[in-house]
Amino acid sequence: MPDPHLTFNREELTITLAGLGGGWSLGQLGELSLLNSAQLQFPSMWNDYKTSVAMQIIETQWRLGARLVLTQTLEAGVNYTSRDGVSSSMSLENDLKLHILDRPSTQIDLTATFKLEGTFDGHVYEGSGEVGVGLRVTF
Repeated sequence: MPDPHLTFNREELTITLAGLGGGWSLGQLGELSLLNSAQLQFPSMWNDYKTSVAMQIIETQWRLGARLVLTQTLEAGVNYTSRDGVSSSMSLENDLKLHILDRPSTQIDLTATFKLEGTFDGHVYEGSGEVGVGLRVTF
């Protein structure tokens, strides 16, 4: 049995969700199980136990904080392309941001990079996590 004590030292893993359709909105992404819905890329030196613990931590953080992370991502600004092919960027007012979060999409592509820093003692994770998000949404 592996040692239940683990240390995460700002190790990074990437989760890619491509081609999510069916009317999902950005605001609903926190309801997804990333394990079942996305392609996962873990550090090569992680064993199965560390991978399993990391995914439990990330799934919990994602479910609790996805809407906030996505809201902050939209607050940073949006690049868009209109139907006629014209591209531009803009900052979003609160009403438009909420509309985009709750509007059903035809396709969502998401890349999330998670960094964990902390310890797991076999029962409890004590530490922090960061997430960087890249989004492409078609309405």
